[in-house]
Amino acid sequence: MSPTSAADPCFAVWLLQRTGIDAATLGAHTLERAVLERIRANHLSGADSGAAGVPASAVEAYWQLLQVSPDERQALVEALVVPETWFFREREAFAALAQLASVRLAREPGQPLRLLSAPCSTGEEPYSIAMALLDAGIDAQRFTIDALDISARAIAHAQAAAYGRNSFRGNALAFRERHFSAAANGTWQLHEAPRQAVRFAQTNLFDLSPVEARYDFIFCRNVLIYFDREAQDRAIRLLGAQLAEHGAIFVGPAETGLMMRHAFHSARLPLAFAFQRTRPGEPAPPMPVPPSRAPLRARPAPARPLPAAVPTVPRPAVRPAPLAVRMRHAAEPETAGTAPAPASLDDARRAADAGQFDEAVRLANAFASTQGPSAEVFYLLGLLADARAQQADAAGYYRKALYLDPGHYEALTHLAALLDAQGDNANARQLMRRAQRAAAPAQASRLTDLRGPHGSTRH
Repeated sequence: MSPTSAADPCFAVWLLQRTGIDAATLGAHTLERAVLERIRANHLSGADSGAAGVPASAVEAYWQLLQVSPDERQALVEALVVPETWFFREREAFAALAQLASVRLAREPGQPLRLLSAPCSTGEEPYSIAMALLDAGIDAQRFTIDALDISARAIAHAQAAAYGRNSFRGNALAFRERHFSAAANGTWQLHEAPRQAVRFAQTNLFDLSPVEARYDFIFCRNVLIYFDREAQDRAIRLLGAQLAEHGAIFVGPAETGLMMRHAFHSARLPLAFAFQRTRPGEPAPPMPVPPSRAPLRARPAPARPLPAAVPTVPRPAVRPAPLAVRMRHAAEPETAGTAPAPASLDDARRAADAGQFDEAVRLANAFASTQGPSAEVFYLLGLLADARAQQADAAGYYRKALYLDPGHYEALTHLAALLDAQGDNANARQLMRRAQRAAAPAQASRLTDLRGPHGSTRH
């Protein structure tokens, strides 16, 4: 039966079967708007009248076109794909990769590294992988990176390797001076060494076929959360089939629970979100790292990346101290021999980054005892419980964070992942919808600042 409106569930079913994406995770009416856009772009009968909607005959005609035209199927997918990524997104993952790659090459020096980035979007992730390995002193001849994405437009952008300021975020931009040259048009052109290390291909993640030479490291971050449960399971099985015996898969921070559902265990590298395959009857030891491993750089806040097309929501690091506490401290000047300064949340984060989980918990609790409970404290405690596979405790802390801050995006997405891993799909999806609503105001504000009031985010 043909659909009669752009909101017909037929289109959502088509999208799910074609890409694995659950239309509900894209936001209200996103798919409907994309269908209307494509109907008008194809000048189907009655679609150019200027009316708010389109006649049922135009929708039916478009549905038939979608069934027979590969180009139109790709065009609709492109209308729904809005790349939102940047270089060294979740920097700890790349620091961990460089360390693990060195271990793997020391163990098997005659075997070059094979890495996969899927989906790779506009190329920032696979190029970050290349730069991280080069900066770690690994010769370009010792690794290859395959980068896949369903969007032909994104692949073309990646192959051009020219990037604007939105691809460079934060203050740690020394890599740009090493690996890019400024262009006259205000963009930055990537140098040849990292470019040559990456091979791009336009393909669907679900079209991956088994390979003889498996990948040592796979990056599949912040996409699984857009799939329904069946597609998530299928994607993880496909990726697992591509992974080498002692390899690791890097996922997004809200996707950790999904991996544990599939006999993967955390590599226990703080904030890297790397997972290894767990064999039957085998404990889940930490992945070996070099003895000289330096602690990962602490960040000012444990911000989590939002799913593609949604920028990170800025939020204060901690709640201010109660007024009485601040007044008391102001009235009591420091003198020699006074007690050491109370623990800060940054101290707790640094301990977590160094893998000192017990110390991080102690510091976080000490901070809460002096400054009072806050969403950020409970969120950090949830992350620490998550890292130690204490799912029940993690869920409790995330719920406490949401009690104090119902719009805390990171707590919403992490709790959603935990519930989904436990089979509570309905509540998991409800939390993801709440997260999208929480992110929308910050997204609109940032995009207006970057693009102007009439700008577009589509590439």
